[in-house]
Parts: sequence; C-alpha cells; structure tokens
Amino acid sequence: MSRLTQRLFAAIYDPALSASERGVFRPHREYVAGRASGDVLEIGAGTGANLSYYAPDVRLTVTDPNPFMLRKLTAKAEKLGRTITSSVAPATDMPFEDESFDVIVGTLVLCSVRDQSDVIDEVTRLLRPGGEFRFMEHVRSPGRLKGLVQDVAMPVWRTCFEGCHPNRNTVAIIKASSLELVETKDFGNGPYPVRPHVVGFARRKS
Repeated sequence: MSRLTQRLFAAIYDPALSASERGVFRPHREYVAGRASGDVLEIGAGTGANLSYYAPDVRLTVTDPNPFMLRKLTAKAEKLGRTITSSVAPATDMPFEDESFDVIVGTLVLCSVRDQSDVIDEVTRLLRPGGEFRFMEHVRSPGRLKGLVQDVAMPVWRTCFEGCHPNRNTVAIIKASSLELVETKDFGNGPYPVRPHVVGFARRKS
C-alpha cells in the first residue's frame, strides 16, 4: 500500500467507525482491552480506539504497519496522559524478544493481515507461558447465502479497506494454532458484509 493510501485510510478510519464505536464496540473493547494486565502489546493498534479502556497500570506497547495511524494514536495517548511505546511494524515480524508480553491484544486486525497463521505464530512467540491473546474480529457468516455474499464482495472490499477480508474464519485459525482457545462470544452487530463479530481469548500453554 502506498503512503498516500495509508494517509487517506488513517484520515477516514475514525469517522468511518464512529457510529459502531458509540453503539456497538464499547462493551467488547472493555472485555478485550479492559481486562489486559501487566506487559501488554497491541498489534495493529490503528488510531488508538482501545487506549481509553486499558487499566492505568498497564505497561503498553503498540504496533501498526501504518505510520499515519500511529501518529493519531500517539496524539490520543498524549491527551489521555498515557505513556506508550510504539513501533511501525507488521504483525508478522515484530521487533521484540521471545516471551516479552503477558497479554497481546488485537482488535479488527486479523481481517487485514496477509496470513493469519503467521500472525498467530508471532503472537505465540511473544507471549509468556500462560499469557493471553485477547481479540475482537469480524468473521465469516455461518449462513450459506451471507457467506457467499461476503466471498463475492471480498475483492472490492479488500481493495477499498486496506486489505480487509470480510469472509475469514478467524476462530478456526486460532483453534488450529498452538494456542489454547479459552473463550469466545459472538455478536451480530456491525455493518454488512463485516459481520458477525467474535470476541474472546486464547492462552499460550505453560
């Protein structure tokens, strides 16, 4: 993606999601980010939609491949008085030592990565034994017709929204990884074709 496209996506991201943030995502971000503790890494942190949900004592590191998104996140963190460490990096290749984090958070990020399994492998590498991967993602509809519509919409949607795939079976990818899937909850809200959603967490085995 070109720098111009990255800049434009960063500019429209918050306005595009403002209605969903007010009416849909708040309790689910509280579940995902609000329960994180210790040394926390947020991957694909975007413009910082989760910042206000983290506990004050969380030691927060954030990454995103889009530097313009991170600029907006940094400005929000300053307004909130929160100290963060940030890095421009893809979720498949992050500049941290093995077993660096107690919790890794990802919200609305696995839809747009090139290979979900590679990201989960990187998450596993960075988690300490017993650490949690907490996530919120939109996923493929279980309905045959709605899933087909997502498939048809995917090429155009992916082009317009920075690689976002509306039809990924993300929970199955996590189940197939070396992480232990502990809990998931479905919620159907959100604009179609990026619905339904799932929140949950998986744990690195000790």
